Amino acid sequence: MATRVALQALGARVNGQPISPADTNTKIPNQAFLDGLSFESTKVESRLQSVDVPDSAVAAMLFYEIVCKRSVDAGPLFVSDKPIDAGSPIDRLNKLGKAAQKLDIHRVDSFENAPSWVNKHKSYLMSGAGVGLQAFGIYSGYVGMIDAIKKGAKLEAVFQGGSIAAELGSLIIEQGLTRTGQAMLTQGGHLFKTFPLTSTGKYMSRGAGLFASAITLPFDVIDAVKSFNAAAASSGKVAQDHYVSGALSVAGAGISLVLGVAALAGFGSVAGPVGLAAAAVLIAGSMIYQAARVVDDIDDYIELTALERLRSGWFAFTAQELDEQVMDRFKLSKGYRDHEKRLELTAREMLEGAYKNSIEHVVNGAFDTQLQSVKLWRYQWDESAGEKPFKLDRQAVIVDADDVLDASEGLPAHLKGTVSGSAGEGKGVFWRLGGGDDHVIGVKAQPNLFTYRDGHKALTGGDHNDAFYHEVTALELDRSAKPAHINVLDGGAGTDTVAFEGRRPETDTRHVGHDIDLQSGKIALRTLDPAAQGIEVAHLTSFENASTLRKGSSRVTGSAEANKIFANGDDRISAGGGNDTIAIFGAGCHVEGGVGDDRYFISRTNTHTTIIEEGEHSSVVEFDWPRAVIQRWQIIGTSLVVTSLRGEDGRDPDHELFLEHVYEMVDGQRQLKTNTQWLFRTQDGFEMLALLPNKPGEVWDQDIEVAVTVNGQPAPAPAIVNDGSVTIDSQALHRHFVARSARRVEFMTTRDVTATSRTVFLDFKDSEIIDAVASYDVEVRAGVSGNTHLIYKNICLTILLPSQAVMFKGAIQTIAQATGYSGRNSLKVTTPFVAQDITLILQDEVSYRLQVPNLDYRHDAGHPGTRRISTRSWLKRRNGSYLFTRPLVSEKPTLTAHASKVVIESRTHTGIYLLEGESATYDVYLSSNCIVRLATPVAAAKTGNASTWNLYTETMTETVTRDDIQLDADRLRIASVTVELPLIEDDTPVECVSVVTSAGNIYEVSLLFEVLQLYVIDARGYASVAAMLADIAQHKQRNELAVLIYVNHISHNSGTAGTVIYNPTSNDWSVSTDAQVKINPEDLTLPIEKT
Repeated sequence: MATRVALQALGARVNGQPISPADTNTKIPNQAFLDGLSFESTKVESRLQSVDVPDSAVAAMLFYEIVCKRSVDAGPLFVSDKPIDAGSPIDRLNKLGKAAQKLDIHRVDSFENAPSWVNKHKSYLMSGAGVGLQAFGIYSGYVGMIDAIKKGAKLEAVFQGGSIAAELGSLIIEQGLTRTGQAMLTQGGHLFKTFPLTSTGKYMSRGAGLFASAITLPFDVIDAVKSFNAAAASSGKVAQDHYVSGALSVAGAGISLVLGVAALAGFGSVAGPVGLAAAAVLIAGSMIYQAARVVDDIDDYIELTALERLRSGWFAFTAQELDEQVMDRFKLSKGYRDHEKRLELTAREMLEGAYKNSIEHVVNGAFDTQLQSVKLWRYQWDESAGEKPFKLDRQAVIVDADDVLDASEGLPAHLKGTVSGSAGEGKGVFWRLGGGDDHVIGVKAQPNLFTYRDGHKALTGGDHNDAFYHEVTALELDRSAKPAHINVLDGGAGTDTVAFEGRRPETDTRHVGHDIDLQSGKIALRTLDPAAQGIEVAHLTSFENASTLRKGSSRVTGSAEANKIFANGDDRISAGGGNDTIAIFGAGCHVEGGVGDDRYFISRTNTHTTIIEEGEHSSVVEFDWPRAVIQRWQIIGTSLVVTSLRGEDGRDPDHELFLEHVYEMVDGQRQLKTNTQWLFRTQDGFEMLALLPNKPGEVWDQDIEVAVTVNGQPAPAPAIVNDGSVTIDSQALHRHFVARSARRVEFMTTRDVTATSRTVFLDFKDSEIIDAVASYDVEVRAGVSGNTHLIYKNICLTILLPSQAVMFKGAIQTIAQATGYSGRNSLKVTTPFVAQDITLILQDEVSYRLQVPNLDYRHDAGHPGTRRISTRSWLKRRNGSYLFTRPLVSEKPTLTAHASKVVIESRTHTGIYLLEGESATYDVYLSSNCIVRLATPVAAAKTGNASTWNLYTETMTETVTRDDIQLDADRLRIASVTVELPLIEDDTPVECVSVVTSAGNIYEVSLLFEVLQLYVIDARGYASVAAMLADIAQHKQRNELAVLIYVNHISHNSGTAGTVIYNPTSNDWSVSTDAQVKINPEDLTLPIEKT
């Protein structure tokens, strides 16, 4: 304990102000005081050097205790009016303090919910969760630094502070490495939009008479207004179209008025001919304009002679086919321009979307258009008239042309096909070359991204990291001979990648992938026959990385440099020397890592991987799935095998990782290879070290454990549910823990709730499930067509457990109408379906998914009403083991050595409340559905007395009576609350625990004899004295009465003041102030309530 005078001598401040008596007028400082506390660095140094205290640990303890209790975001403990020199002793003390503030000192149970294959003891010692080592290291640093300041040994302080910072830095680096290397190659998609336009409806409703005129007139007026407004905002042909459309609409409106007036006047004979003539004029005018528009559109793409314009206009007006030579020229030109616009549009979308931050220019390769004959199939044809089922036509197709360009000094100005985005540092050039014979030298000063297809390519990169993507076609994989000219690819400077895009087709091809040799630069097509000579198709210069064809079967040979290899098929990889990175996406892969610190990323798309390492360096395996998916760690022969689940509920075959030759045979026995170091990382940030025995022994197949070296991100803590109802909705927590109790738990939802996924952890073993029950209401109705309809409602699924039932109401819903098939056409049902996705996980890691129960429709049709059937058909067993999660300690209120009150907030609880007493009396106000752990550390250590705990239930939502209090070994259950009690050992002081019911009666919980004893009665909780006496008699029969029972709030006529006492042994009533005064039970009366 430090006095205010001592703190002032050290220059203590609170929120920047000198410490005052008001700040220290408490024995237990609050959090605001601790976070605002700071010390003047000059006074601290002066005090340490002037005061003769031989043990530096005294001052170190003071500062260390303060920083450990401060919030994570609290400021530095030592401050100065002048900037503190970087690297000075005070600066290093602040860094140590920041590290201490981040320590989580309540994580000793971090591995309580770890899988069975995790060695919890060694994991705790080896991981960041073993914060005891870190805390000790920081404290040692404090002692060393303060000792150095006292002695003026600055160099020694710097050395010690540097070593401590290095240790803390290594922890931070390891945490960072957990999250690196996850970014892989991705592909963008193109969004294609269509704009359907039609004006047919304008002409469908027009006709003679008043009714037709009344309908068409408003629309004609509206169309005219819209058209003229649109024309005013347009130009060129677009405006022309709008003006013509507006003129026709005005004419239509005028005719509608004429027809309407004629009809009202009764001149039907006039309205008919006028309408027909007017319609003919409008139709003719529209057709003439359309014919002219067709000719004008063609003239936009090709130049027509006067004769061609006249013929084309007449053919369009009379709905005849235009001249073939005109249409051929038009198709070629239009196809070219349309493709050009499409390339520009997609390039613009890339520059403004996925490639916005990485690409500055997109260069589209050269192309041309050619006519190709196609068959247009008819819907109907007349064979007798000689018609064929198709008509031959010629359409324009795109043909890639050759690109020859040297852009080494930058893109030429006004280069055709170039689309530019915003400039930026590090942005590159995207070359979309397509097919053709291309010879392109990329920009030296920028990264280059080449994409290309068939044809001869001679491509050169620049001085940055370039990528060459070959879009592989089925024609290429079916090649039978070596091309006349193989592709020549030069990556240039930087780290360059060659990638084969696309996937191997489902149909058989001569070749199945590529043989890529980064060392020699040779690329050849590969067949399934390993002895067959491949067809060389490309030569590489200065490439470090490679990516294989999806669904293919390729072979990659790395170089002596650090390579990145992306295996997308059933590939064989030989990485060679260097610190390589191999990303495995294909279904199966065989990898030889070679020499170096290699890193392997295994995607969830992979099913089987074999890795062979030299064993001389440490290597890392990163799984693309969380720790909970891993099922087993085994030694099989000389290999380490890791098995994981795949697919929902483990439906797919397990993933198997084989690390071969981890062991070698020495004198007929397996022995661990020297320097074998394998580190494993999971998607959720866990790092694990396999605990490989040096000599496994005779058992060829055996399970092993692992140690967690870095604790990752655990799944969200489940909400504790001991009793009552849980409403399923999208806003609530999606994980629940149902503790052992004698209470019923209901999960409820309704039809209109959005479907969610949730997990329920049942604190029982699978063998403890007594029964699974489905209950529902079924009604039989007669259908309109003679069918019988079964209407299902209120489907409830129930799991019966020892002294407990867990129910799911509304998780199974039914379709609205009885249209479902029952197996018989005459019987229609409201078919049930799963409305909420719910999985159950039990203690022994067995898991079930809720599904629709098997219903006997025919039997239900003959037995309508409320049905209850015993069936496990709605419990679908999931393959594999699933991690069972228990609540951990989440809150630990600070208790003093004085009597105090503890209120547990009424809310959803996801962790255990740890109450550690200090041999005092504590009134604890409980909250429903919580777990409380009671302990007195000094009592457990046999160095002090136990504590007294009074547990009040008045703040709980349910009414608590004697029947709601159950003591089972070290578990005290009070309705929906579970209280965990300390285990009783020999010579250990025993906690004193009492429970106050909702009515005010107090029971002492005897932990030694595991019984409850009533010792205080609140008479206000009874309707009459007779009811109270009957309750006392029942307690007496159960031997649940204390030696003396104090009765509050009851009257008597003895004339002596005091509390009424009942003695069960002598069966008499007396007064606390005078034991000689006896009271007749008939003289006891309850107080009259005032209204």
